[in-house]
Amino acid sequence: MDMKLMGQVRRLIEDLAAGRYAEIAADGRAGRLTEAELRTAVEQYGRTLVPLPADGEMLVEFYEQTSQPDAVTLDVPLWTREEGRSDLTLSVTAIKQGETYTVEVDDLHVL
Repeated sequence: MDMKLMGQVRRLIEDLAAGRYAEIAADGRAGRLTEAELRTAVEQYGRTLVPLPADGEMLVEFYEQTSQPDAVTLDVPLWTREEGRSDLTLSVTAIKQGETYTVEVDDLHVL
């Protein structure tokens, strides 16, 4: 697992947990979702998101994209203060650019 990629994913989840939706939308990490859509998805779930625990990385599912060789799609389970591992999943696309990655939200949904 690429540590730089997971660092970007962790930062995105930390920003979601802290309610920094405007920042996520402003820097492009919200992908096709708006700031309001991100906020609504989290608020409608009705629980408090927390950062990804250390062992959470083992549960991330990776999918290669054959149409875009430098891209990978990830399904990341999310945790909440109230329930630990939740039913919420963050789907993101990561595109490798040189030594780093850009990460964009595809969806935030209950699986």
